[in-house]
Amino acid sequence: MKKRINIMTSCDDNLAKYILPQLVAIDKNLHEYDVHFFLAHSRIFPKNIQMLKNFANERTSITFHETKVTKNISFYESLVSNGGMWPREAYFTLRVQDHIPNDVDRIMYIDAGDVIINGDIAPYYFGDFEGKSIIATPYIGFKENPVTKELELHTKDDMLKVAKSDSLFNSGCYVINVDKFRKEGYTLDDYTRLCGILVANTQLGEYSYFGDQGFLSAAFCGDIKFFGYPKHKDPSYMPYNFTSFYWHQFIERSDYKPVVLHYATMVKPWGLRFSDEVINMVFDKPDFMAKHPVAAKDAATIPITCLHPKTLRLNEIWWKYANETQIYDEANTRARITAESWMKHYLPLCAQHIEVCHNGGIYDE
Repeated sequence: MKKRINIMTSCDDNLAKYILPQLVAIDKNLHEYDVHFFLAHSRIFPKNIQMLKNFANERTSITFHETKVTKNISFYESLVSNGGMWPREAYFTLRVQDHIPNDVDRIMYIDAGDVIINGDIAPYYFGDFEGKSIIATPYIGFKENPVTKELELHTKDDMLKVAKSDSLFNSGCYVINVDKFRKEGYTLDDYTRLCGILVANTQLGEYSYFGDQGFLSAAFCGDIKFFGYPKHKDPSYMPYNFTSFYWHQFIERSDYKPVVLHYATMVKPWGLRFSDEVINMVFDKPDFMAKHPVAAKDAATIPITCLHPKTLRLNEIWWKYANETQIYDEANTRARITAESWMKHYLPLCAQHIEVCHNGGIYDE
């Protein structure tokens, strides 16, 4: 009898079709398991739900489940305005027990579209919760490394720091202890109180938390089991949620084989696709990185992590799975046209902008 694995995602209609490559990847890499795939949504068109169901039914390893969320929409919507750019569907895991059957004791959440399972997730998925509510990988932006100390939110300053860009974990892929959520989980009133604290103590004009990632980090601080610790103390070690921000640092390590790829860049793989020739001739040259430095002060001019040659090559893993879906031709055409436009207009303009800023002393230290 095959072991069961439960996987969940949630999104609106904009990302629905990009779930197709994820289903292909799951079917190919988890075929030894009985995979149950749960889609929680509140505004995906019926034709696209049917498309996903039909496609999943053609996969031998996947049982597809759809949950249309109709209750507490005002609560989820209330989190959007204070959490940045994420839609309400990003917060559905706060009450995951409301969206899945009672026989599901654990489930792995993945972001819709930009997370690809490229191997066996068993060590992560079947990990020991050790009494915690979540198994996750630490967020690289958290400089104080929450793995080495069980940070508790004793002060409002601590809470605000965790809830904003210094989140405890990356929410692209994490495993939820559904049994504990049912027995000890937060209520909507609990979450509303937390939101009120975060909003009340945030300066006017700033978001109060970094989307679902920040809100979850604040809510479950001290209740998270960090994968791989203490063997791996480096918070950038994320084989089951390998974010594209740090691909260029780790991809050449012979002992490091990322299993879950998280395309956490501003431009997703389906939005931009350069040919191998262009990658080799343009992006893989030292002078390109010199003209487009990886620095926060230049972030407004170019999303540089999207254009690192190793990132661009790893995007092809997403395209490999997309090639087995009905969205491939249209997505490929659009992504190639966008790439041509970038080469012709956007990249030269960025280079000119940076040169002018440097010559004008704007970027001088």
